Amino acid sequence: MSDDGLSGHGHPNEQSEVFGPVDAGALREIRYLFVAQEPLVAAASLDDPLNPQTLSVELSDGVGPATVARIDVRWSLTGNYAAQYTDDRDQNFRVDCHPKPDASRRHFHPPPDALSRPVEPSCIRVSAVATVTRAIMDRWRHAHSHGTFEGINDAVNPP
Repeated sequence: MSDDGLSGHGHPNEQSEVFGPVDAGALREIRYLFVAQEPLVAAASLDDPLNPQTLSVELSDGVGPATVARIDVRWSLTGNYAAQYTDDRDQNFRVDCHPKPDASRRHFHPPPDALSRPVEPSCIRVSAVATVTRAIMDRWRHAHSHGTFEGINDAVNPP
């Protein structure tokens, strides 16, 4: 398990202590926003319709030479969230908001591997589900349209 408790491996109690219980309503709202606003969404599904823990958004294209990608999203009842991009070229980044020792609450795990360290403060400073979702889509769209991850976390509080 990574030191932030978000990898999904290890003991579920450890994970829920760090992240909090998952907000199924928020995951459904996020799924709706991705499907309605991002034309490259190929599919968006919850891992368990009755007790979802993760929303997986499959994209029909990736950043740069990647041909497919996925964004996995988790959102807790306490407002913590994690959104991780991964693609078929093994490029990853993650935008998080949760307590993390020695890091800001809102932080960014940079590409290519989104390791737990180093992290940097996230450019996303908002907290509402819809606004955070639009900001994540904005940063994904920026990377996709430029064909690179360069500058992905450089925005000033994206929409």
